[in-house]
Amino acid sequence: MTDGKIDPNINGDQEEFAHAIRDITREALHLESIHDRVRCIAWIEKLIDIPDRENGLTKLKNDYIQYLRLMVKGRQLHGPFIHMPPDNDLVPLPEKLGNEMSETIPELPRMGPIAPIITHQSKDGRAHLSAQRIPGGGIFCYLAVSPDAFTEFQIKGNEVP
Repeated sequence: MTDGKIDPNINGDQEEFAHAIRDITREALHLESIHDRVRCIAWIEKLIDIPDRENGLTKLKNDYIQYLRLMVKGRQLHGPFIHMPPDNDLVPLPEKLGNEMSETIPELPRMGPIAPIITHQSKDGRAHLSAQRIPGGGIFCYLAVSPDAFTEFQIKGNEVP
């Protein structure tokens, strides 16, 4: 984004990520603890370093950055953000939060990988396919088809164009 105009070379997910970083950097100044501010920057750096090439990684980045945005706006870090980001790859946010809950409540089972097995979007953006394992056996498949491309999703007020 330059001078309030959207850069035509970035997609909606990248724009969402950039807006979240802008909001976080502005709001992080209001975090009381210097340690929280340092962890916040470390998480932003970790998420920026994840490549945008794969649809699953883009979702992973946006899930974490949006959750961090909520924590910073609330002026208190929770969940994975109370620690420095791991050196290894991140697991999907729902899996991470589920595992943190199972550590707090030992009666809950640990979460396993819940990322889709397959996620694919057609070149023209009009079809999206995703498949995910169902614990205990089976696969859940989701197929969405639209006469309009899914890539340009903008919400104006309460309208969805």
